Amino acid sequence: MTRRHLFYFSFFIFHFSFFISPTIQAQYVVTNMGKTLNTSGSETGAVRAGDTVLVYSSMPRNESGNKQFSFDNAQMRVMQSRIARSGKLSRPKPCRWGINSKRDHTGNVCLDPVSHDLYFTRARLGDPTLRSEIWYAHRLKRGWDKPQRLRGDINGRDYSCTQPTVGRLADGTAVLYYASNRTDGMGGMDIWYAIVADGTAQQSVNLGPQVNSPYDELTPFYDQPSGVLYFSSDRPGGLGGLDIYCSVGARNTWQKAEHTCECLNSQWNDIYFVVTDHDPQHGIPLAGYLSSNRPHEDDSTACCNDLYSWSIDSVESEKWKEESMSDTSTDTAPGNLSTPHSPLSTFMFPLFLYFHNDEPDPGSHEASTAASYADCQRRYAAMRAEYVSRQPDSASAAMMNLFFDTCVEGNYRRVEALFDYIEEQLDEGRSATLTVAGYASPLHRSDYNQTLSERRIASFINMIREWRGGLFANAIDDGRLIIVQHPRGVDTLSPLSTHPSPQNDPVYSLPAAQARRIEIISCEIAK
Repeated sequence: MTRRHLFYFSFFIFHFSFFISPTIQAQYVVTNMGKTLNTSGSETGAVRAGDTVLVYSSMPRNESGNKQFSFDNAQMRVMQSRIARSGKLSRPKPCRWGINSKRDHTGNVCLDPVSHDLYFTRARLGDPTLRSEIWYAHRLKRGWDKPQRLRGDINGRDYSCTQPTVGRLADGTAVLYYASNRTDGMGGMDIWYAIVADGTAQQSVNLGPQVNSPYDELTPFYDQPSGVLYFSSDRPGGLGGLDIYCSVGARNTWQKAEHTCECLNSQWNDIYFVVTDHDPQHGIPLAGYLSSNRPHEDDSTACCNDLYSWSIDSVESEKWKEESMSDTSTDTAPGNLSTPHSPLSTFMFPLFLYFHNDEPDPGSHEASTAASYADCQRRYAAMRAEYVSRQPDSASAAMMNLFFDTCVEGNYRRVEALFDYIEEQLDEGRSATLTVAGYASPLHRSDYNQTLSERRIASFINMIREWRGGLFANAIDDGRLIIVQHPRGVDTLSPLSTHPSPQNDPVYSLPAAQARRIEIISCEIAK
């Protein structure tokens, strides 16, 4: 079994650094989790289920007793350990969630942060290619339903899909990120995403050059509170082996990936990085887990992966907090989004704002408008009852109510908070750049949709100019507030592009409502 085959199924690597400003870096301590969990084989992918259960993947060492392990004569299983109030871990046992299989290797468990559905990886015992697939188990009131192979555009006969992690968009949509060597990638293993619902994946999309490289990208973990994707890569520029990288974003909009701090990485393979705790005030990660084959005092062979915990250094963190209080500026290199732990991470870019059908200026063929998005939003919010009443069933009506709560109204409140933040930065002598994209649903001609997406961005700019009596107008005119525009026309990822709505009037369907939007992709602050 080759080293690359081992990567494809489930294990290996992590590295990272967290910045509050260009001059302040949090420091972390990495600790081997000991012989209670780690064996002479390989342990990887620790995740916490609530505050009381730790689950991870375990693979025995080769029965011949040599310094490697092999999928040919050993089986990977998911194990679980109870976490006591003191933090002490119980002796692990095979996972009781019904996902281990006698015929398959099983590993790489993740939980949907909202539904708590399970996603994990399986590969058939004895398969020389170790082709892996992603499986799914729906959460019940007690336990999980019988596992099933994830349906849709994800698993295939000619490539592996592995190491799932799930994030949620602002509108509640579940996004599955995973590693795969499927065709049309950028080389080696890449990280991909697909929208998932009810055990089915929509079209898989490569995360692109901001995240992927011609080398291997593996073991993704999406940290929902911060909107940061962590993953491991063996691209040049690391300390050696696989290092941990991070990127801010969601779905197909990402900041250029950055290498994380040397305090977490090693010259060996550092993989399966996860965050379990955050600082509530500053938002920086405080603790979590990773896996590594780095040598340690109990084993100097660097044979197999062990589980490690990591946490912020208590002495360095006090120094960092004092420094961060006096310097809260952000890294503003051209072309980069805000760093993961700046105050901007609170806003979870991209931030979506939605429109009623053909708004603003229905029927217009002009790219400009005198309308303000603030007026469009108020009219749209007032149509909630009409949208809900036009849904075909009670479940669809509940989803539409949720869409209005979290997206039409909730995202508008988030934009108000973003404007308050930009005002503070301008008052302190800094400048700001907003990058905004516009979209339309596939229910009209492409040329009309292109113009409509331009008009929607224009309405947003009008809202900014009019904000609080013209607060930002001068900043736009003198270049302190720059708005970069990307009118993209029809939303090609909308399910309406390939599957017509079952409703008589698709204008009021949730897919159409989600497609009619602008996206605030990023906000960059510069001195």
